[in-house]
Amino acid sequence: MALALIQMKFAVLRRDLSGPRATWVFSGAVAGLAMAASTIAMATVDAPDLGTVRDLLAVLFALWTLGWMLGPVATGQPVLRAEQFALQPIPRRRLALGLLGAGFVAVTAVVSLVAFAALLVFGLRLGTVPALVSVPALLLQLTLAVLLSRLMGRLFGALARSRVGAVLGAVLTATMLVVASSGWIVFSALDAVLRTGFSPVFSTVVRALPSGWGAVAVEASARQDWLMTGLPLAGLVLLPAVLWVAWNRSLGPARWSRPTVRGSSADRAAPRGRASLSPTGAVYAKELRTYARDPQRLQSLIVPPVFAVLSALVPLAFGSTVFLPFMGALTALMGAATCANLYGQDGTALWLTLQTPGSERADVRGRQLAWIVVFAPLSLLLTAAGIAVAGQPDLNPWALTATFALLGGGAGMVPLVGIAQLTPGPDPRAAKNAAADHSDVAGQAFSMLFLALTTAVPALCVTLAGHLLHNPSLLWAGVPVGVVTGWVAYAMLGQAAHRNLRKRGPELLFLMRTGKQQQQPKPGQAGASFSKTLPVHRQCLLWISFLAGCIALFPQALVPTLMKLSGHVEPLWFLALHMRPEWQWPTVFLMYTIGVLAFTVAARIAFIAIKAARAA
Repeated sequence: MALALIQMKFAVLRRDLSGPRATWVFSGAVAGLAMAASTIAMATVDAPDLGTVRDLLAVLFALWTLGWMLGPVATGQPVLRAEQFALQPIPRRRLALGLLGAGFVAVTAVVSLVAFAALLVFGLRLGTVPALVSVPALLLQLTLAVLLSRLMGRLFGALARSRVGAVLGAVLTATMLVVASSGWIVFSALDAVLRTGFSPVFSTVVRALPSGWGAVAVEASARQDWLMTGLPLAGLVLLPAVLWVAWNRSLGPARWSRPTVRGSSADRAAPRGRASLSPTGAVYAKELRTYARDPQRLQSLIVPPVFAVLSALVPLAFGSTVFLPFMGALTALMGAATCANLYGQDGTALWLTLQTPGSERADVRGRQLAWIVVFAPLSLLLTAAGIAVAGQPDLNPWALTATFALLGGGAGMVPLVGIAQLTPGPDPRAAKNAAADHSDVAGQAFSMLFLALTTAVPALCVTLAGHLLHNPSLLWAGVPVGVVTGWVAYAMLGQAAHRNLRKRGPELLFLMRTGKQQQQPKPGQAGASFSKTLPVHRQCLLWISFLAGCIALFPQALVPTLMKLSGHVEPLWFLALHMRPEWQWPTVFLMYTIGVLAFTVAARIAFIAIKAARAA
């Protein structure tokens, strides 16, 4: 049984490596191997005390284990699940063993094995006996991570169907995004850690965690402390055994979840007041209820403010409050990104709009109004709180300008991108276990981030001009300009969205019903997904160029420029600001050049693909 499931997982893996998800699989594998190589490099650093290296490895292994635990929140349930074999006469223990074996057949498992090989490198550094001890330790660490991932997947799969579970999943998702985007800055203090080591309390905590037991056993064997060698290894055997029993008993349908929404009478559910007098008001009332009831939409509401607050708090570890005033702007920007697939989230319910002629405008405007009502109070409140806490008055016009402009731009872009780049997924009535179980919207989110930022450029240019000319009136003029440009984006982009919906409505409904793979573009029309005409290597180059352009142009070029112009320089994770003063501006211009070149490469690949699709 175990062999059959492992063979099934190999078949799925081969399909992923040659199918439409190959780009993301290869990109994730490259990024994971780079992080694994960094983990191995940490096992070779020089430190006055080898206990510091042990603690550093324990911290890194804790992060890898945490990634396995939180992975099901973002990636969803594994491909092979116990529910799929519910009607088969398979003993539960054999099924559990087969599913566990299939869990090791994955790119993530290979990458994690390479990362945990840092334990072997650390053991070889200490001697023959520690190297021998490290081999079972690293295998047990990987087994522990896989079992924790399976158990957490069962738990989150049940919780995701409730509102509490949706909120919990959103907080964890935002935390993972912050760790992925900003967590690496903690290594800027690596030199100080290697000289002085971690604090005694922190060192005790990371060694007490199961993820640190392998490093403790290897380091203890070098000191010939056999008690501290045997106890962690015994724990690494006993704990996976306990987790195995728990996971074995959890197989089968989850019974601890309950329906998200309970029935309500038609009288209580009907819109009241002005909402009952206009089609736009009816859509607005429906959207507000959806934000409060649907787990997926609730996650879209919770992730942006949590991500903004955590991202602004990370620089506080370095004593910097420069990002606090921009929490509201970041909330509006992430709110647009998380709602990029607004129409795709509703599934085939789009047919209700199409069956009512002339209702496209009311549908788009109602969704825009609901988005503004949901995210504007959060953004403005966080902006006010950040301004009050930061105590940097010269940043206030920048923060307010960006917030107002991004709110309007986001409200305009959300329906437009949701229609133009609709990604099909399961209907809301289908069981949802995680964000990735709905549809792959990474491309939409990246597009939304870039497009929404462009709507704030005119207002920010006015503020920049006021700063360069030392004109306070012009500096604060960016705020009303941001309000005006936001309103223009709201009106004009919304108009383009409802016209696009009226024109492409039946096509979008067909896409939602049949899926992206079965959609056939019309002759002379750019295909529904021009990336399908690209080979895998050009898809990888397209996304790598786009990501490199985003990183180089915005955080590594634009932000240091604003800091140097404002006079408030905080090096943090900005490469240019860590250079000597005479090299800072050249480094900034180099980042601008890299960003522009990367976007040029991505645009050229995209235009060639679109031209080829039209010619076909």
